[in-house]
Amino acid sequence: MSLYLMAKDVPVLEISQGKCRVIKRELLPFSLRKDKMTLEDFYGTWVNSRAIQLSRTNSKMILNSMRVPQTNAFKICQTCHGASLSDMYWFKEDGEELDWKDVSLFRNDISRAMASTALVGDVLREYGKIHTPELTTQGVAAKAWVRSRGEMYLYKIGKKEIAASAILDTLGFTHVKYEKVDGKELDRVVTDKRRELIRALDERVVKCRLIASEERSLVSFEDFQLYCQANGKDAFEEVLRLDRRRYLEMQIADYILNNIDRHGANWGFFMDNASGKLEGLYPLMDHDQAFSDVEGMLSQTTREEMDLETAAYLAQTELQADIRKVCRMEMPEGIGEAQWEQVQRRTLRLAERYERDWPDR
Repeated sequence: MSLYLMAKDVPVLEISQGKCRVIKRELLPFSLRKDKMTLEDFYGTWVNSRAIQLSRTNSKMILNSMRVPQTNAFKICQTCHGASLSDMYWFKEDGEELDWKDVSLFRNDISRAMASTALVGDVLREYGKIHTPELTTQGVAAKAWVRSRGEMYLYKIGKKEIAASAILDTLGFTHVKYEKVDGKELDRVVTDKRRELIRALDERVVKCRLIASEERSLVSFEDFQLYCQANGKDAFEEVLRLDRRRYLEMQIADYILNNIDRHGANWGFFMDNASGKLEGLYPLMDHDQAFSDVEGMLSQTTREEMDLETAAYLAQTELQADIRKVCRMEMPEGIGEAQWEQVQRRTLRLAERYERDWPDR
């Protein structure tokens, strides 16, 4: 029996009799665009990175609710045909009379009940193959997808996103905007009891709009780096060539916010689904680990080893952003006085260092 990896309605890869047969290389996921692809590349790397992480809050409740094995990434993905809200890919087995319109999470109604399990751990029982993005959504924070008025939103628990959004707005950097969820909107996925618990923990539920679409997929830097390694390219040189400005903005933002979680899976590129070509970096997002009080953190987004401050300084010498605006804004909602003082101190340190070294600019 064959398994097909589909890009919408186009088969791009066939898995049969223990072998991989590439059908359309230019539309494959980036990490699989290599001369010699193996089952380990497909199942061990790509499928494993696609399935929900067991470290994600409420992941075991999601899997238990659906009676899905927790240690078999392919079985987890298979429950939703491998469909995701990040891209256009899905699985199709021999004999399945399915098209993209039947499995697409962008088009079909998704399980509303699953949202409460994913966000706050409510018990749910859903068996068989269903439309849910929760099995292929990455990250470890409590989160859930909700469709509202025809738009898809990611709800998550984490008030730091509100503060990060306000600061990035002030800087004028391209980013995914988060806003607080409350009232009747929150009642759709959270019971009164759960709401009280969230507030007791001094947290909030926030949301952001889906940035992927049926026209554009997200390609993580992690996947792009695997592609570059397999094809003799320097990943960081390619990033700078494709979208230098947004890359530099990320260096400055991560230092000012002291974001200690900018790993290769939470930044990356837009990809045009029709051509399979990259279009530039997608907006900055995922700041629930920002505002750390740990100083001297190393950057995870530079080729050379350097701390966040050095990476931001090098970016500022080229970008010359008006970062002092952060010091003139009011303290944003979502962080406390101590965290706000640290933000201002980092911003001033970066501004003064740049102005001292480049006084004529």
